[in-house]
Amino acid sequence: MRVRSSNGYEERIQGPNSNSLKFAKVLCASCNNTKSQPFDLAYDAFALSIHRNAGAIVESGHIRFSRIYGKNWRRERISLAKYFVKNICCRLAEDGVRVPQMVIDYMNGVSSVLPNFVLEMNINLAKYELGKHLREVHSLDGGSLWSGGHGVIYDENQSAIGTYSHLGFDWFNLDYQFLQDLTRGEVNFFLGDVVHLERFWPDGFASGDVAKACRSCNPGVISKWNPEGM
Repeated sequence: MRVRSSNGYEERIQGPNSNSLKFAKVLCASCNNTKSQPFDLAYDAFALSIHRNAGAIVESGHIRFSRIYGKNWRRERISLAKYFVKNICCRLAEDGVRVPQMVIDYMNGVSSVLPNFVLEMNINLAKYELGKHLREVHSLDGGSLWSGGHGVIYDENQSAIGTYSHLGFDWFNLDYQFLQDLTRGEVNFFLGDVVHLERFWPDGFASGDVAKACRSCNPGVISKWNPEGM
């Protein structure tokens, strides 16, 4: 499996217990293991389905939770959202951002309303093309995990009111915003069983660019994707 961090550094890891996949110790053992285990299991099932059905999902532009989780899809969808929130909150804590009590209450089941977050699932076509190229040309199918750095959201008075970033695996992308004063969050995958996913090319990328950027396929070629010719 490949891991890419916000600074662009990529490394290969051997499994899920790699230190590269672990946050600093911002959660106690009970919260990270026992309390959040249902969230982790929901994510594992989701990620496996996303990886196995990549072509069909990207072509159709939607996912159906009931095909992933069966009759308990509503409950598991909430657990999946809590997995993402836990992941993001760990990132925020590492950056020195205080997580509001309302978010903690949501994670503990005290409140059923997700506050402070705007979450949007979508499809990164460049990442999809990358995975397809690695499978079909280089016989590599280990998957990938990646995340972006945090940006700051300012109000009209230039006061910081939140952060934004993204994270994902393979072609799946989750854009998110964290807003300190948002009492009721927005989630684009809470509208029903079927989630329609916007497909996008990152700025500066188009179909065919992944093959041009591949260092194994184009050794020594200097381009905007491979400026060092490596």
